Amino acid sequence: MHETTIRHGRCDCGNLRFTVKGEPVHVHACTCTQCQRSTGSVMSYSAWFPVDMVTIEGPYTLHHHRGPEHPERFRGFCPTCGTGRFFQSGAAFPDTIGLAVGSFADPAFPPPSFVLYWDDRPAWLGEPEAVPVRGQSEA
Repeated sequence: MHETTIRHGRCDCGNLRFTVKGEPVHVHACTCTQCQRSTGSVMSYSAWFPVDMVTIEGPYTLHHHRGPEHPERFRGFCPTCGTGRFFQSGAAFPDTIGLAVGSFADPAFPPPSFVLYWDDRPAWLGEPEAVPVRGQSEA
């Protein structure tokens, strides 16, 4: 019998918690300028799970980064410490919730399958050896 993987993640202060069952649909990193701004880093690293496999507990704030006319596209985070990011991207990754992989603090978490918007990365960031890149710039 195959045992279902269960992972637990949380924000920095612990008020916002995630539980996911099963493996991610996909894992990717992104160097677009929007991800740089929202993470405060050079890239995001996210795992996407089916909506019905994710449990989110605790307070959170939603930011609709494409505006109120796109309620299906948002980022969530802890209102106390500002970490613990989760998100939905509407049609881009339907019926899934993305979670910041760092929220799991698991060095064995699966690596990204690809990096999006490679052309938007900081100039000093060298190309990864083991992860394919997709170079289009963010529109």
